[in-house]
Amino acid sequence: MSESPESIVLVGLPGSGKSAVGRCLAERLGRAFVDTDELVHRRTGRHPAELIEAGGEAALRAFELDAVREARALPGAVIATGGGTVLEPLARWALWDEAKVIRLDAPDDRLLGRLAADPVQRPLLRGDAPVALAKLREERAPFYRAADLTVDATADVAAVTKLVEEGVRDIARKAAGSQAAGHGAGAAPPRTRRLFDAKQLRGHPMGPTHARIVLGRDLDKAAISAIIEDVSTGIPVVVADERAAAALPQLMAALPRERLLTVRGGERGKRLRSVERLLEAAAAAGAERGDAWLCLGGGTTTDLGGTAAALYHRGAPLIHVPTTWLGQADAALGGKVAVDLARAKNSAGAFWPPVAVIADVASLRTLPRARLLDGMAESLKAALIGDPALWRLIGERGPAAVRTRDPDEAARYAVVERSVRVKLGIAARDPYESGERRTLNLGHTLGHALEIESGYRLPHGQAVVLGIRAVTAIAEGRGAESDLSHRIDARLTDLGFALHRRFDASAVRQALQGDKKRRQGRQRWILPMAVGRVVEVDDVSDAELDRALMRIAPREETR
Repeated sequence: MSESPESIVLVGLPGSGKSAVGRCLAERLGRAFVDTDELVHRRTGRHPAELIEAGGEAALRAFELDAVREARALPGAVIATGGGTVLEPLARWALWDEAKVIRLDAPDDRLLGRLAADPVQRPLLRGDAPVALAKLREERAPFYRAADLTVDATADVAAVTKLVEEGVRDIARKAAGSQAAGHGAGAAPPRTRRLFDAKQLRGHPMGPTHARIVLGRDLDKAAISAIIEDVSTGIPVVVADERAAAALPQLMAALPRERLLTVRGGERGKRLRSVERLLEAAAAAGAERGDAWLCLGGGTTTDLGGTAAALYHRGAPLIHVPTTWLGQADAALGGKVAVDLARAKNSAGAFWPPVAVIADVASLRTLPRARLLDGMAESLKAALIGDPALWRLIGERGPAAVRTRDPDEAARYAVVERSVRVKLGIAARDPYESGERRTLNLGHTLGHALEIESGYRLPHGQAVVLGIRAVTAIAEGRGAESDLSHRIDARLTDLGFALHRRFDASAVRQALQGDKKRRQGRQRWILPMAVGRVVEVDDVSDAELDRALMRIAPREETR
């Protein structure tokens, strides 16, 4: 064991024994031991609890990320992490890379008993400690569930250490066996990593109550097949974008091929006639109601295949495998599926939440820059709606994340995951778009109209950012932060988006008349008031709309 280059990372709730077990394990294996909480204390002169008291939980997470980087620089170390270290996707990316990740867990009453005897007080557990601990368990479950192994930490340190050691050996044996079976003596395959594994309420009376949302890197057949087998009673109908299928042979090899239906992605094919072709092909193949529909591709493919799944036998299980940034961060989540009508985008569809979403960030390596920007636009939207930390991350590392050569994959993953967390939270609170969920339309009301005006030649992401710029002009007159427009424009410029475009204003206005968000003739608009805060209004005047359109028109046309 001591010669293994892989680190062993211990994660778990406060009181699970990570530090004590980690020290004991390191001694048994002859490895170095690192405690990230101790590294934070050494760097700052304060314990993590004191940092939370002084600057809030966000301040601690920034110091923890530095501590994680220092710990991972020591090859083969046993690393004990702070209980909430896993909340930061950049920290998880670093910890999970070339490491065996073991989660220690015990019943809440046992954890609370240990914490009561600990002289260090946890600010996050103040007040009603049992309720606070249960909340932490629920919030952190998607990250802990992505560990390689969960070990019962109820027993004493020596017994738990032995269980962890046995588990580490078993993981190593299985990995070696898998490599030998699939790759012989050749180069080792990329290390498959689950980084996020959530159970999300589906919010629909038909089908299972929860969906499984898995994000990872270089996911293999074993990881994907296990998810499919859990939700499909028979052979799935696979609806795959033909270009994605050709570009991602490893991902396609992980999917069943008996009922493969290929489609051409893009808005122009997202029509009811395409849905009918899929339904007829599935019926001819003898697909039954319990056989899942698996949709692989970008947002137009998951929309098209999802609409067919919602109609087939009045609702077949739906699995999304989004292969674009836009699909992973937004389109494949939330449960809305739809196709376009001649004068209105996404106006024929249903609420039909997937039973599983499998998103592999490695698939983004095949995308051209324009498609990466499509997804980044949705992530910017998510940041403006409800995640200032995501906004800061995009500012610091967004340009490197959208590079096609030597991209910052850690930042790319972190931006996607944070976007996912924003959308999942909103969709869980408002599954049928009766209130808060309408905030996800930020930039899309005018963006969709611009897409229609262009005959869908304008990329979706570019349309969304123009829509965001336009409604920011309206928000300025309604009390938005004074520098918000400047901050948005600076971010868009850094990322490479165009700030202006020529368009037929009358055609855009006509397209707005067909928008599905209109109620009793009144158009609903989402306005950004600050980073992390938006409002909904339905009284935008013609003069305000004129000002919004002028904001995005070429400058020479507004003089």
